[in-house]
Amino acid sequence: MKSLFFASVALFSLALPAAAQKGGVAVLDIDEVARQLGVEEKVRVDLLAMQNNLNADLQRTQETMQKQMDGVEKAAGEAPTEDQKRQILATNQQLNEEFNRLKAQAQNTLAQERIRMINDFRTRLEPIALKAAEELGLEVVLMKVTPPVFTYAKSVDITQATSKLAIEAGLQVKASEVTNAPAPAPAPAAPADGKEKGDSKGKAKE
Repeated sequence: MKSLFFASVALFSLALPAAAQKGGVAVLDIDEVARQLGVEEKVRVDLLAMQNNLNADLQRTQETMQKQMDGVEKAAGEAPTEDQKRQILATNQQLNEEFNRLKAQAQNTLAQERIRMINDFRTRLEPIALKAAEELGLEVVLMKVTPPVFTYAKSVDITQATSKLAIEAGLQVKASEVTNAPAPAPAPAAPADGKEKGDSKGKAKE
């Protein structure tokens, strides 16, 4: 998962301005730390499982809405009146709008959970990264993110030191905590409006 861990935030953490003036800057590849700790894989697998669960919920909702749509069509019969045609179209539009609202809500839930996981990892890693920097006499930690670091001495790269300290602090993900990644389930489409009956209905929007 490319650049899982980060936004265009230049400073991972910094000390007080006065301290920063007398200290130096350390560089941290937080994506590499996440990979070494197994956090990146756990986040990927957990989010995929959550996505599949949300899709399963949407699938059940779609089936319920489809039954409702089928009921309206069945009540109208093979030769629906103009009022019944309008009712069919209105019901189909209403169900599509509701389904799309629920789909957007599910996508937002997934996005918020991803942000929560990332922020949780960063919060736990922050004091560890600062400790690794302080051991080199440095007091500011710069992440290798956008905008990219132009150049730096390898001596200020605290990626491996941070990973080592994080493992010692118990941040490494155990193999038992990561289940096999499930296959991504296809996202269900919005409820269709059944078979066409003349010009009375159009296809549902997805």
